[in-house]
Amino acid sequence: MKKKLLIIMLVSILLSGCLNMNTPKKKVESLLMSYQSNSDNIIKELDNYLSNITTSESDFEDYKRVYLRQYQNLTYEIKDETINGDEASVTAQIDVYDYYKVNLNVEEYLTNHPDEFYNNGIYDTKEALKYRINELSNTKERITYTIVITLTKVNNKWEIDNISEDVLEKIHGTYAH
Repeated sequence: MKKKLLIIMLVSILLSGCLNMNTPKKKVESLLMSYQSNSDNIIKELDNYLSNITTSESDFEDYKRVYLRQYQNLTYEIKDETINGDEASVTAQIDVYDYYKVNLNVEEYLTNHPDEFYNNGIYDTKEALKYRINELSNTKERITYTIVITLTKVNNKWEIDNISEDVLEKIHGTYAH
């Protein structure tokens, strides 16, 4: 009887340890999965970001589709977890579409082929934007970045600190490399 009780206790301890979602690694995995699934909080974050860089509703929606595609196709691998008291950092390797390179190529194309974007002698920014969105939407070229996400333990729960601009640019695939 004692032997069975001991085995049950050991199994329950092992299972509770394996199922613990309150680790820095699990919190970062959850964050990255929320990007992949285009969760509501990620869409709200994206909406806030885009409201600062777009001028019209159609531009907003076009860019939103581009970034949602980016998020859905993000892949990651957790490389390291470091815990120091109530502070932690998790290093991950992410693979995303290389929007930085696409934007460079688009700028070069717009510079070298301006006549394609003039309408009745006036530069048509809508056509240039349409070209940019099309190039971003159709790229298959990817890039791998290493990101470090920091966390702080608050009331015995790990919480992700504010994500740095560099990490966000890497998730967006727009980080200068």
